Amino acid sequence: MKRLCESFIFCTQRNENSNDSNILKLPGVPSGNWKNKYFRIKYTFGAFLFFMLACVPAVAQKPFTEGVIVYNVTLVTTDHGEYKGVYTFTIKGSEIKKELKLNNGYDDIVVLNCGAGTVYTLQSKNGKKYMIQLSISDLEKRQEKYLGFTVSNEQINSRNIAGFSAAKGNIQYKDGANVEVYYTKEWNPVQRMTYERFPDAKFLPVSYYYKDETGAIMHFDAEKIEARPVENSVFRAPADYKMISYKEYKELSQ
Repeated sequence: MKRLCESFIFCTQRNENSNDSNILKLPGVPSGNWKNKYFRIKYTFGAFLFFMLACVPAVAQKPFTEGVIVYNVTLVTTDHGEYKGVYTFTIKGSEIKKELKLNNGYDDIVVLNCGAGTVYTLQSKNGKKYMIQLSISDLEKRQEKYLGFTVSNEQINSRNIAGFSAAKGNIQYKDGANVEVYYTKEWNPVQRMTYERFPDAKFLPVSYYYKDETGAIMHFDAEKIEARPVENSVFRAPADYKMISYKEYKELSQ
């Protein structure tokens, strides 16, 4: 900055001390005593414009700290069955609630408290309701293979999804797997575990798909991204659910 300012002062002084006869007569440039004033104004305006452009920040990303994100979901199974549903993310600071509902009756709810290091899922079995305690370290271990992904072949403003301009990119994982994703850079998730397959993402995915362990393919397309206040009660365990361990739940399922 100092060097730039010194350069600008030097240019101004040089014009002030220059002989008028050495300055070319240009169309629209005043002559005589007005000539030096003209060049001082010209250089001053140019420097002012440079500083203004240099100081204008790029559009800052906003961390999605509180609100609701809703995805329309299509599940295609290996036997060519197709099911529709909704996947809802409710977020408040370090707390995340994910609920997947499909039109075949499937309903899965997972509630994470990333600050406290706790996670549980709500399930019904034989007419009884259970709040099943899970291990957050197990979830972190599952996520390890997705860490350090890279984005290539980015295409800006490819589509408008859920009211946001979405870029298109190819996600590449360390094991060689890749997937095409549409995303907005206006928001980014705060917690690493918000999206299992996009840890530490600098974007919010708005359209993506993946294949699970059974070979089924799930497509997610954002319908709504709404930053708004969320009640604390959303993350509380329902009173009519019995808390059990994952081991106990597996025993009930046998």
